[in-house]
Amino acid sequence: MKSWKTTLFGAITACGMGLSQTDDAILKTIGQILAILGPVLMGIFAKDASVTGGTVQQ
Repeated sequence: MKSWKTTLFGAITACGMGLSQTDDAILKTIGQILAILGPVLMGIFAKDASVTGGTVQQ
C-alpha cells in the first residue's frame, strides 16, 4: 500500500456502494453521497507511481 489516501477513498466508495443498497432512506442517501464523493476524492489525491512529487519535469 503505497498511497494510504487512495486506499482510504476506495474503502469509502465501497462502503457507500454497500450502504446505498439498503432499504433505510437515511442510510441509502448517505451511501449514495459516499459512493459519489469517494471516487472524486480519490481522483484528486491519486498520483502516478513513478512521480515523486518534486518540481523537476519528468
